[in-house]
Amino acid sequence: MAKKSRQVDNRIQSSGHVINAAKTHAEHVAENLAARASFVQGANTKATKEVFQILLAFLTDTLGASSQSLDQAELRVLAERADDVGVREARDAAAADLLRAAVRVKSMVSDALGTAGLHTYGLAGETPRAPRELASHARSVSDLMTNKPFLVTVEGVTFDSAAMAATLDTKAHTLAQALATMLREEQELADQLGRRDSQVLGWIEDHQGITDTLVGLFRLAGRKDLSERVRPTTRALAGEEITPPAETTSEDPSGGGPAQG
Repeated sequence: MAKKSRQVDNRIQSSGHVINAAKTHAEHVAENLAARASFVQGANTKATKEVFQILLAFLTDTLGASSQSLDQAELRVLAERADDVGVREARDAAAADLLRAAVRVKSMVSDALGTAGLHTYGLAGETPRAPRELASHARSVSDLMTNKPFLVTVEGVTFDSAAMAATLDTKAHTLAQALATMLREEQELADQLGRRDSQVLGWIEDHQGITDTLVGLFRLAGRKDLSERVRPTTRALAGEEITPPAETTSEDPSGGGPAQG
């Protein structure tokens, strides 16, 4: 069963921690920022608590949307990989069926015509195992048998090249169709992987920009402690670790008020 990329899952969890921190402390931080704005710009400042709350909500909503888009892109990759399972099984079954037929034909040609016959119909040496090479081999043998047909009876057993060629053609066609379907699925998976990777790059930009902004706002609000909890590491941005969650309770505003002046 296909699983989410650990790096993608870590990134989504990191965003969740940042969002939770910003929402948990939004009111307290907004109050401190508004108090600082009033101190710096006067009582008529337009930078009110409500303005800062709107800004913080915009940041968390944007990061949430970016994380959701990344999650959806990853889920599309998983769905595409799940589709590939049945297609791959069909290809493998068709290849195994054709291989058995090719080995039987080789044995029959050897019984009917001997070693010379194996060389005549391209059957000398090992029968290819790789699906594409096997399909090509079967078609070549079938073409040679069609161009140089034989009908031989040996010790009461009749060997008909037309029937052998028809069997190889039918099974090679089935395998070729399975290979074509597999190739299409591989292209579709590559497309979804490319889209997912583009979304990862977008998430990195969003996460970095938003967390940098939150770090600045938290510090301006006199909450350096919180700013350090949402600051992303290089490993977190790479999805190699998870940004640690911030504390879920605010300190008493009297002990963590805005730095003024």
